[in-house]
Amino acid sequence: MHKFHHKIVMALGSIKTAVCILTLIILACAIGTFIPRGDIYHSGWFIGLLGLLWCSIFICTIKRPKLRPQAFSTVITHLGLLVILLGALVTGIFGERGFMLIYEKHNQDTFIYAGDKFKTLDFKIHLDDFSIDYYDEANKPQRFVKNFSSRVTVIEQDKEILKDTIKVNHPLKYKGYSFYQSGYDQKNFKWTGLDVVRDPGEPFVWCGFILLNCGVILSFYRRAKAIK
Repeated sequence: MHKFHHKIVMALGSIKTAVCILTLIILACAIGTFIPRGDIYHSGWFIGLLGLLWCSIFICTIKRPKLRPQAFSTVITHLGLLVILLGALVTGIFGERGFMLIYEKHNQDTFIYAGDKFKTLDFKIHLDDFSIDYYDEANKPQRFVKNFSSRVTVIEQDKEILKDTIKVNHPLKYKGYSFYQSGYDQKNFKWTGLDVVRDPGEPFVWCGFILLNCGVILSFYRRAKAIK
């Protein structure tokens, strides 16, 4: 049994194994971009691939017998990758992504996710007003949409908490949730559609990118110093 475990550890600690797992993850991400509102990133097999890659990089890192100054930048880079993957795992397991539809002058506290599941929030979003801006093209019979936005009010326990305007690339953020403008009623302009996202792994990802960049900078600095 000990030899079997040792073989598994050695296999996971191989660079070839890490590259193979990373290739599968990249292919899965490529497929996921073509699946509208797909839940591929929260599926068990995708989270499993992330977990395997995390284990592979972790084993590759601890296999170094001595932490020499020359290897310090590599360890920092690997640590950054591990933290980024940890963030992806946290989001994959605990994150949420769904869609919310709100009619003008109405409240909404429920969104749909994973195709046919519903979740009710402990606060409501009231759509005060929906507006569309068009490009100024007076000589053309057809007007093209420049931007569309939703003025909303967050209500919790029958109290108005805050007011904000949701625009494309300008989401409303409240209690860990982000609400992105994604659609609207193109006939009567009576409702707005919002993508609902909760990403608890985001802080880990940002910290991981900082460590990753520090490791890369240290590596370049060490090499430049060695050339001199």
